[in-house]
Amino acid sequence: MTAPVTVPVALAALLARDPARPLVTHLGPDGARTELSVRTYENNIAKAANLLRDDADLQPGSAVSLRLPVHWQTSVWLGAAALVGGIAWIGGPVEDPGVEVAVLGPDDLGTERAPLTLGTALHPLGMPFREPLPAGVLDAAIEVRGHGDRFSAYRTVRGDDAWLRYGDRTLTQAEALAEALALAADLGAAPGSRVLVTAALPAAALALIALPLAADVAVVLLTDPAADASDVADREGCGAVLA
Repeated sequence: MTAPVTVPVALAALLARDPARPLVTHLGPDGARTELSVRTYENNIAKAANLLRDDADLQPGSAVSLRLPVHWQTSVWLGAAALVGGIAWIGGPVEDPGVEVAVLGPDDLGTERAPLTLGTALHPLGMPFREPLPAGVLDAAIEVRGHGDRFSAYRTVRGDDAWLRYGDRTLTQAEALAEALALAADLGAAPGSRVLVTAALPAAALALIALPLAADVAVVLLTDPAADASDVADREGCGAVLA
């Protein structure tokens, strides 16, 4: 199996094969479950990508700081950054001059502000915050509502566009997808299978979306501390575990 060169190419291939198939499932505390099909994932990242381009004028090579945990919404923002040719910087410092947009989880709302700063409640269904946000922070769940669920790029994304940054690594789209394909081989995850992800960031960085896009596998993101991973793997039909 050859790794796709870009995220849009990889996603288009999955859509052509089976748009209704589950792509990313998140199992959170208290039994919360969210499952995104390939089509639902495409719709979500299109909305977020339109926001990045239209509201933030995000340019290829500019960074989006994602101060988020392992979560389905993190997968969405990773994909959205890829559609516009931006860099998804996991845990990146919001005050860095290369950061044009920051997406903050509930635990990071007190950090510095980027030119466009969004907060996400990390609700299982993507609902907004119940309480008002600090000054300078917009609610991502509300902001994306006004954007279309189809995205047409002004510039064709290239494989050598920097995309995924975590720790001291910055990977192009082609590099990240190739490494994800190699990871699938190491895990013994065949196309069409499911992989349970219990690792935290940054170890899970590739698994959030590069792995399913590159290797045609579905990922189950388990962040419920009370859950038994073996039981979940059996119930979800996961043949491999990234711990």
